[in-house]
Amino acid sequence: MNTKILVLIGIAVCTMLLTSPILASNGYSKIYGNANEDDTLDMRDVTYIKLVIFGKKPATTFADANYDGKISMLDIGQTKLIILGKEKKLTLLDVSDRTVTVPRPIERIVSLSIDDLRTLAALDAVDKIVARPDYVDKYADKLMPMQAYPVIKEIPSAGPYKDPNLELIVSLKPDVIFAYGGSAAYIDVANEMQDKTGIPVVCVKHSTESGYKFNFEAFKLVGKVIDEDEKVKKLISYANDEIAKVSEITSEIPDSEKPRVYFFSAHRATFIERAVPCYGPIDLAGGINVAEELPGCSVVEVAIEQIIIWNPDIILIHSFSKDPKISVESVLSDPRLQTVNAVKNKSVYYTKGFYIGWDPCSGIAETFYLAKLFHPTKFENLDVEKEGNEIYKEFYGVDGLYTYMLEYVGNYCRWD
Repeated sequence: MNTKILVLIGIAVCTMLLTSPILASNGYSKIYGNANEDDTLDMRDVTYIKLVIFGKKPATTFADANYDGKISMLDIGQTKLIILGKEKKLTLLDVSDRTVTVPRPIERIVSLSIDDLRTLAALDAVDKIVARPDYVDKYADKLMPMQAYPVIKEIPSAGPYKDPNLELIVSLKPDVIFAYGGSAAYIDVANEMQDKTGIPVVCVKHSTESGYKFNFEAFKLVGKVIDEDEKVKKLISYANDEIAKVSEITSEIPDSEKPRVYFFSAHRATFIERAVPCYGPIDLAGGINVAEELPGCSVVEVAIEQIIIWNPDIILIHSFSKDPKISVESVLSDPRLQTVNAVKNKSVYYTKGFYIGWDPCSGIAETFYLAKLFHPTKFENLDVEKEGNEIYKEFYGVDGLYTYMLEYVGNYCRWD
């Protein structure tokens, strides 16, 4: 089978495995002006709006391009401006399905979440940030954007994301505020902040109900707001190519040869009973997640007896600390687990996961790490650290970030 075919297979497998396919669309599609509600805003949307006006097509929410409550020739003009990149304002739905109108251009940004801070760093827009999350103060040494852009530490803190310093924010005169999205509490904070300041607030999140899977919608959304669509497309294309390097090999491995893996979240855990039912890197790296039978994708509390029944070949401890709360030794020595294959074969390992939240860059590097862990023979020549450094450099522009991360967590994810 030639290389071209293998790559195509890899990309196809990647698409099947990910709940939210990385290249599902050309860009962010929830834009007023995307009248036909497909993946791309183009002249077909102009045609669609005309047909709506003439009564030939049903009206859609996004056909109201200028968001004035009616569909008219003004919407055709607005859509053409968006296509040409000459619009003076842009209305869209954020991840919390809030309708937000942002100005053009965006020059001053307040970042209230780690998700949008990471995305802004990856899009080389740190110089536009006038206030940053206070979360940075707690996790500065662990956050890769901070290592790539130390200047972030000097940017004023906007305060906690649930109770931001609105007086400071207003004084900085930002064009847009990026905040957490998802839960009702986050939406309430965003709405209140926008009402009190008059500044558009866009909710962003990397995590989805699909669990620890790859999701680049946050990149597409932020890229659309700050007008960096091309950089986003380049990063997503790169991510797809990197994942294909693994999936083109693991897609050929029969299930009978794949290790059964139990991955648990050590966050707020007393031991190993916090199962993660959905974890993209396990699937792509050629493993079988024993917890995937559980409903939903949120972390699920399970009994030790259930783990024994699953009898995983490998147990993964999610940790990004030099002193993990739950150690490999504590799992290996637990008397209840001595019949489990992973314990009998001493196949219990630490893994950093997506590393402080939901960094897709880290998730891609994680896929290479797990691939070599699961299938050392097939990935014998893979230099995980070299690959990781290249991935982080592509996203954050600085070499050696993966090595920094390994050293920070105590080198337990490193091969000699």
